[in-house]
Amino acid sequence: MNRFEKTVKTLDQLWPDLQQGDPKAIHEARKLTRKVQAQLRIGSAPKRTKRAWRDLRRAVAPVRDRDAVGQHLLQALKELEVPPQALSNFEQAWTEHRARAQAEVALPDLPPAVKRPKSWKARVKETLCSDAHELLREAEQVFQSPSAEPWHEWRKHLKRYRYTAELTGDAPEALLAVLEQLGRLQDAQVAQTILTEEDWVPQYREALLRREAEAQRHAQARVRDLWPALKEHLEEQQKSCDE
Repeated sequence: MNRFEKTVKTLDQLWPDLQQGDPKAIHEARKLTRKVQAQLRIGSAPKRTKRAWRDLRRAVAPVRDRDAVGQHLLQALKELEVPPQALSNFEQAWTEHRARAQAEVALPDLPPAVKRPKSWKARVKETLCSDAHELLREAEQVFQSPSAEPWHEWRKHLKRYRYTAELTGDAPEALLAVLEQLGRLQDAQVAQTILTEEDWVPQYREALLRREAEAQRHAQARVRDLWPALKEHLEEQQKSCDE
């Protein structure tokens, strides 16, 4: 069984837990949809197949984002040494809110398998070459933008590059390091939105907002520090296209 065929089998195994809203299953399913996205690009899959996997990713994304934010906020409250009762109240309220959010999730039908195309390794290399060029160009705009949205879009494109690279080997460590920081950046942005729009621990809200804003700034600074290594890799990828 090749890796293209394994995707649906893996999802099939996750499906019962996914239907129950298990956090680990939701996290794994979301990652799986990203892997499949890379396969779909290589395989030139039908629109209905692409749509089915896209719908699954969109269905689980809000709950997964909340799961990640909940972990950050819980850790932050512990660091603030809030009273045990306040911590317990937060955990209970967050769990109840998550259950309601999960109840509203409408999972699509199990998506179809992705067929492995002919000459797929050559297609992977060609796609990576094209991606490298676009990612380098995009980075220049991202680093100059004061808006969060370009950073978020760049992260999605880097993740797509990662999973495409992993079709034939391992993703470079320089890429994984940048993605880790961009993931924290995204969590911080989502956390700030939730804290601003919803009524969570109002007596600690400002402290939590400051913490997440600082996490966002730190993550952006780390990405800038890590970027030269990733830039070098992407430039090497471009050079390999001309060989």
